[in-house]
Amino acid sequence: MTTTATRTKPKINALAQWFGSNRAHAPAVGKLLGKLKWCGVPFCGGCPELPYIDCRTGVAVDQHRHLINLARVIADEEKKVELVRALEKKLFHTDELFQAQTRCREREATGEGQRLLTRGDFDCDVEWATDYFLCNWLARGGHAGRKWEFGQGLAIRFSTTGGDSAKRFRSAIESLDHWHNVLKSWTFACDDAFNVLRRVKDEPGHGLYIDAPWPGRGREYRHTFGDDQQRHLAAVLAHFQHLRIVVRYGEHPLIRELYPESDWTWHPQTTRNQANNEVSEFLIVKRCDNAMV
Repeated sequence: MTTTATRTKPKINALAQWFGSNRAHAPAVGKLLGKLKWCGVPFCGGCPELPYIDCRTGVAVDQHRHLINLARVIADEEKKVELVRALEKKLFHTDELFQAQTRCREREATGEGQRLLTRGDFDCDVEWATDYFLCNWLARGGHAGRKWEFGQGLAIRFSTTGGDSAKRFRSAIESLDHWHNVLKSWTFACDDAFNVLRRVKDEPGHGLYIDAPWPGRGREYRHTFGDDQQRHLAAVLAHFQHLRIVVRYGEHPLIRELYPESDWTWHPQTTRNQANNEVSEFLIVKRCDNAMV
């Protein structure tokens, strides 16, 4: 089983500080999905839900190559040890962040980097994973996955409000053993979500967790997701008859139209945005024929 609900809770509850990720209500996702034989997560992002999904086989997918490389390194026991050793030598310093961001941008700019980012025919790269981890946990939080994620400044705090950034960075390193135990049970792929959904088997005991970019906010992601794609996604999901499907979205007229309460059960949740204001969101569950297994 890939569930880790009985393990010690990590200090850091996400693999990356993903923009708009579901860190606050990740356990609720696992509860609503229930016990599954197979589960797919086509927009895995920061992966906060993976520890709570109880399935025999799990497939986590994202188009963000930097993230997938980091996940592959953490899932590999020997490479995870190398990663921890490299990170423990790093100082919480502006230069460390700037150099890591520069190297990540260079990987995208060079011809060789584009080949690797596009094709993915490489061994998981510890140096690359180190740089991307630094970009996530030295910079201000909540920007991973955005178009400008490699342009953020160091997370320097001038009061005790919100905790200590350097301690958060060290806690993220200490949590890598936990994330290794989670990720080693999952299959990871760097692919378009619709390519994945076309291959999903509509069978009882199977499930999907969908956390696509939201309308409006989706424009801020590297891999944008427009209204036409929202409609296409809803049509694909409506086609399934036996899958257990949980979808996460904020309140929006388009989402109300695409996921009517006649076919979907809306579970309200409350979280806080980066300005610390309360925001309403929903976990939307498809009514289907899917017995627990």
